[in-house]
Amino acid sequence: MEAALTVFAGQGFERATVDEMVREAGFSKGAFYVHFESKEDLFWQMLEERITRQQDTFRQALDHKRPMVESVRTILEAVFQLVEDDPCWWPLFMEFGAHATRNEKVRERLAAMYGRWRAFLEEMLRESQEEGRVRKDIDLGFAASLLMATVEGAIMHSRLAPQVVRLNRLVEPLSRTFAEWLAPHPAGPAAL
Repeated sequence: MEAALTVFAGQGFERATVDEMVREAGFSKGAFYVHFESKEDLFWQMLEERITRQQDTFRQALDHKRPMVESVRTILEAVFQLVEDDPCWWPLFMEFGAHATRNEKVRERLAAMYGRWRAFLEEMLRESQEEGRVRKDIDLGFAASLLMATVEGAIMHSRLAPQVVRLNRLVEPLSRTFAEWLAPHPAGPAAL
C-alpha cells in the first residue's frame, strides 16, 4: 500500500499502473492480484484503512468529562495532524473524488462510504447529546454534515492556499465556533 501511495502521488490515480506499483513494492504482478482485484480495489482498501484510523482518532479524542471546546480541539488537532503526517493523501483523495464524478459505480461506492462516515459522526453527536453535552434542539444529521464539510473545506483550502490558510491556525477558532454552536448554554458561553 505504501508503494501504491507513492505511485499514485507521483502519477495520479488515472495514470498510475499496477506494473509501476508492483515494481515500486518489489513484488510480482501475480502477488498484487492475489490481494487486490484492481488498482481501484487497492485504493478502496487504502481509503477504508484511513477512515478507520480517523474514526479511532475521533473515539479516543472524545472525552465526555472535558469541556466541549477541548473535545472538539482534540479531534481537529488529530485529524489535521493526519493530513500533515501524510501530505500525499489529500491530493490523491481529491483526484479519486474527481474519478468518481466520471464513474457512476465509484461515485455510488464513495457516496456510501461518506454515508457511513456521516452516520458515525451523527452517532457520536447523539451519544454526547444523551449525556447533555450537545444541545437537544440540534439536527444531528445536519451537524454531522457541517462538521465533515468544514473539516474537508479547511483541508482543501490549506492545500490550495497554504500561504494564507494553515490548519494549525484553524484549530482554535473552529473549536470555539463548534463548541459554542453544539453545547447547551444554561450557564452561558463561559461554561464552554
